[in-house]
Amino acid sequence: MTNLTVAQLESRTVLVLTGKDVWDFLQNLITNDMAQVSNTSGIYAALLTAQGKFLHDFFILKSGDSYLLDCAADRKDDLVRRLTLYKLRADVTITESDQSVFSLFGDFSSSAVNTPGKVGSIIDSDGVLYLADPRNLALGVRMYASEEFHPATMFPTATLAKEEAYDALRLRLGVPDGARDILPEKNFLLEANFDELNGVSFTKGCYVGQELTARTKHRAKIKKRLFRIEYNGTLHSGDKILQQGREIADVRSFSNGQGLALVRLESLPANPEDLEPKGVKIVQPDYIDLPELQKQ
Repeated sequence: MTNLTVAQLESRTVLVLTGKDVWDFLQNLITNDMAQVSNTSGIYAALLTAQGKFLHDFFILKSGDSYLLDCAADRKDDLVRRLTLYKLRADVTITESDQSVFSLFGDFSSSAVNTPGKVGSIIDSDGVLYLADPRNLALGVRMYASEEFHPATMFPTATLAKEEAYDALRLRLGVPDGARDILPEKNFLLEANFDELNGVSFTKGCYVGQELTARTKHRAKIKKRLFRIEYNGTLHSGDKILQQGREIADVRSFSNGQGLALVRLESLPANPEDLEPKGVKIVQPDYIDLPELQKQ
């Protein structure tokens, strides 16, 4: 059980897409289905290369006639550049919003803002958009608000925290952050658990990188996955985890004893006694169901 906590996600920014062609424009590009996006429902999605490699991840919401993209602030310019390359003559205008992104998480976060207990559900209340995280309800509710929004007033019983508290929750759940845990133009989408995190549709039809993503899914060709790691020591992004001297995992994020690493599935399950550095553990996230690993 965790206390209700609110944190501003300063690493995030919001893009606003307007114009009569926005829906079709995004539907032909992104990994998820825009048919799921409405004033009461949002999605998690990604933009891929033509070869099916990851480029960007983001959340998409609808606000009136506009569409909002909640994306990584430090990679915003590259995302805008790539979207603009695809825009051509389409009636699509991309601007940056002045809205801030917050996360409300902990016990009863959904009921605290009256969002239905369903991933992706949206409530618009007093100029604030509340999005039940489309990836996993345990991540709480994302909030989009102007400078006038004061979380301490809105949630007087909640603990005000820095973004690191939200990251600790994310790592504890084993949920990747695209800006830190997924390498652009290197990783395939399903290696980052996008299927289990509701970030890809296999029924919507064509989008950039769709063919290879679908083939990987249906031919069970996934050889690596982002898994949780636990370690009572210090690790850095890019560090290697070895099994009896053989590299089996690449650390992506790590903080305060927990993190994420891209792990070779053929090496699992892994006995901690066989791993280096000594004491590191590789843990399958709860939202992933890979029973074949338990049979090895």
